[in-house]
Amino acid sequence: MVTHDVNGLMKLMGGAKPFVNRLQDVFDKGHYDMANEPDIAYPYLFNYVKGEEKRTQRMVSDLLDEYYMNSPDGLPGNDDTGTMSAWAVFSMMGIYPISPANPIYALTTPRFNKIIIHLDSEYYQQEKITIISNFSEQHQHIENVKVNGKPFKGYFIDHDELVNGKTLEFKLKQ
Repeated sequence: MVTHDVNGLMKLMGGAKPFVNRLQDVFDKGHYDMANEPDIAYPYLFNYVKGEEKRTQRMVSDLLDEYYMNSPDGLPGNDDTGTMSAWAVFSMMGIYPISPANPIYALTTPRFNKIIIHLDSEYYQQEKITIISNFSEQHQHIENVKVNGKPFKGYFIDHDELVNGKTLEFKLKQ
């Protein structure tokens, strides 16, 4: 697990195609363990390969449905200091801090139509960030993203762009 240098890992593995195939094998062969904290970023690694971003969106959606429930055993494994809960919260917001070494968030399908993140004025100029989407059902995919009403390209947003913006808007489609 080298989320700090996924592009370097891809190069060592022989390129994007072998990387995606090997990553998909982890899921297909049952080697992925949602309760194992080093594994939890794996679904987001598909975002690093152009054209494979829908795999991240589908995988995250499926994992939320399979492992997170409103019941006493509704979290996978031991929620050490809130790691499993944080994964679910970030994933449902449509942003995930992929690597502590890089201040970026991987994007995925949000599970809510409107999310407001209140920022501490001691550290941020903006009072809040509003994440908006037209989410209506499972397995919707990102058609486009806008930041402050302007088109945004890609499936990663850096921390500064996120916290200095006012809105992050996802347009989703089936």
